[in-house]
Amino acid sequence: MQPAPSTTDNRYTVLFVDDEANILRSVRRALYKTDVNVLLADSGQSALKILASETVHVVVSDMKMPQMSGAELLEVVAENYPDTFRVVLSGYADIEATISAVNKGRIHRYLQKPWDNQTLIKTIEDGLERIKLKDENLRLERLIRAQNNKLKEINTSQEQTIQKRTRQIRTALSKIELNNHALEQVIYNIISINPAVSGKFAIDVSELAVSLASQTGADKAMLDNIRYAGLVCELGLLGLHSHDFSGPFNKLNYQQQQNYLSQTRQAVQMLAPAQHLQPVAEIIEHQFEQVNGSGPMKKVGRDIPLGSRIVAVARDYWRLIAGRLTEHPLNDEEAKGYLNNYRNTQYDPDILDILLNQKNIGQARHTEGSVAASQLQPGMYLEANLYNDNHLLILPRGHVFTAATITKLRLIESERKAPFSILIKADSTADETITE
Repeated sequence: MQPAPSTTDNRYTVLFVDDEANILRSVRRALYKTDVNVLLADSGQSALKILASETVHVVVSDMKMPQMSGAELLEVVAENYPDTFRVVLSGYADIEATISAVNKGRIHRYLQKPWDNQTLIKTIEDGLERIKLKDENLRLERLIRAQNNKLKEINTSQEQTIQKRTRQIRTALSKIELNNHALEQVIYNIISINPAVSGKFAIDVSELAVSLASQTGADKAMLDNIRYAGLVCELGLLGLHSHDFSGPFNKLNYQQQQNYLSQTRQAVQMLAPAQHLQPVAEIIEHQFEQVNGSGPMKKVGRDIPLGSRIVAVARDYWRLIAGRLTEHPLNDEEAKGYLNNYRNTQYDPDILDILLNQKNIGQARHTEGSVAASQLQPGMYLEANLYNDNHLLILPRGHVFTAATITKLRLIESERKAPFSILIKADSTADETITE
């Protein structure tokens, strides 16, 4: 357990690690007015010495450093100081090293260099809030255990107190669940910000996969897993060389095709630390299986997870539309005909039938119930993910608007010079979700 602030001025402590002195000076200036204790280290070894003698709550490390890289440092931090909030700074050229940091260092956030000071400050604030929530949750858990130990000695009039504490525990756990959702958003945005991978393609696959799945009788949990699996179905491409997927799949040579298909193994490894994402990882892992058993793992028919069969159809429909599967882009009718040629060989015929009956795929559907940021009110419930013009996720589906998030969104909208089309749930009621 990470203790509360232990410094003499009762502030939380942030350790920033970079081998460049000018970067460290810039960080100190950027954080000068914040209410945190800032420690600086010019190497991984120096950082570990500080960690051994100080209570540190947030570690922000550059990726490329001599002797000990940021990935190596954060791996040690994750092992020895697991309650710290870990942030890595990297550039586009550091994708392979960043993947290593995600896997081994179990980072919570990724910032691209050069960073924006406000983004850096907000990231640190988010990390401290996560630590505070965890501390509060542990405190409440200890309290509830103490209450339970006294149950044999107290009378029934104290039952209401126990129920109140239980509600507090549930609230704290809900906030932790929100942090899990935030991690999912970060993973998607890492994909979307990469110039070699299309965020728009990911959104299209996700929406079509959910549309197909909703007609199979899938429950809400399955729909949520399929929605996110479609959104990050190309996560593993971050671990490949771009020349292995820069052209139409059918025009790649055999080795390039095999490298492309290996993306599923990369994705499963990247998602391994996130236990709550294992159902999503399973869908992604089997997305290239073929119903006749000729896929990578030779699974046949219904032995292939339903989510994988659905994502395969949605993914390849949009690959055909974009010209990523065949030499030339296809229109809707041509793409459906192409997929239908592989009925009972590559694709599940039941899922194909649902696709063949789909009309206006990819066209805007969210008109009724959509509002601009200026029309939002606290308590409104976001019905669909909200993205910016670069297909980065701004707010996730299920977000309950507060005055703070409305103000931020209106600021983004004013800079955008055009109103958002924000889909609000018709009855304006939210699920049991706590949103900061």
